[in-house]
Amino acid sequence: MRISIVSFVLLLGLHPAHAQKLEHFDLILFSLNKQNDSSWRPAAPRFISGFNPRGYNNQPQFFSPYDLYLTVQTPDDTTQTEIYSLNPALRTTTRVTATTTAEYSPTLMPGGKYFSAVRVEEDGSQRLWAFPLDRSDNGRPVFPQITGVGYHCWLHDTLAALFIVGENNNSHYLALAGTGRQQLQRIAFNVGRCLQKMPDGRLAFVQKATEQTWFIKTFDLKKKSSDILVKTMPGSEDFVLLPDGTLLSGQGAKLFQFNPRRQTDWKEVADLSRFGVKNISRMAVSSDGKLAVVVQ
Repeated sequence: MRISIVSFVLLLGLHPAHAQKLEHFDLILFSLNKQNDSSWRPAAPRFISGFNPRGYNNQPQFFSPYDLYLTVQTPDDTTQTEIYSLNPALRTTTRVTATTTAEYSPTLMPGGKYFSAVRVEEDGSQRLWAFPLDRSDNGRPVFPQITGVGYHCWLHDTLAALFIVGENNNSHYLALAGTGRQQLQRIAFNVGRCLQKMPDGRLAFVQKATEQTWFIKTFDLKKKSSDILVKTMPGSEDFVLLPDGTLLSGQGAKLFQFNPRRQTDWKEVADLSRFGVKNISRMAVSSDGKLAVVVQ
């Protein structure tokens, strides 16, 4: 199975009329404060994508409280994306990959010595690769026989959940893959791009029942079954999980939370329009309570 470079750029959110040129996104860092009513409020905003003020800054992931990895495309590069790391405390930026191919969706692997990223190879195939954090080598494919990988989430050291891009007008689907057998086990169709491991080990993902009706669902690895957690807000497929199990999601400039143990629906916790934000998309949370938000 092969995936074309056109499909790759569409997955990243590109407007088709701009070929390889990706949309501009900014990144804002907040501190999360828990209130007496158990709601989480973002505070102390800081703009952290000034190193690339007109480029693509997206798909943030905290590898530690001091290391925020993300996918970057600069304005003068219209062919590919690279992986960068930021240290918000020291205000430093490091380019991690410098290749002739595109990499995106950086994710810390279990064990903490490697990170994984989707690479668009020379022939257009999209595979999941592993790279050493110490940059001692150029990496290797994790699943050499599996192509069409769009996004991923590690559930434990040998098992990953993979968003597989549908071909020939078929829907995107969600599958599990083990590093041993290297085979796909399909578990859901018509899924969204956001995959998150819950504190109890379940996988959380978005399933699009219709064009208008989307649900955040969970998949239990032991029971091999899925359950609906909550309906998403209209058009919102990105969410992030806090250590206490609370979900955060954005709609427009507003940030909402949902705690399955305390709430039956989403609750607005902040309006980021006062910071010039028009639209919230992807997010990442650090272990020490910082929230990175991708905005337009």
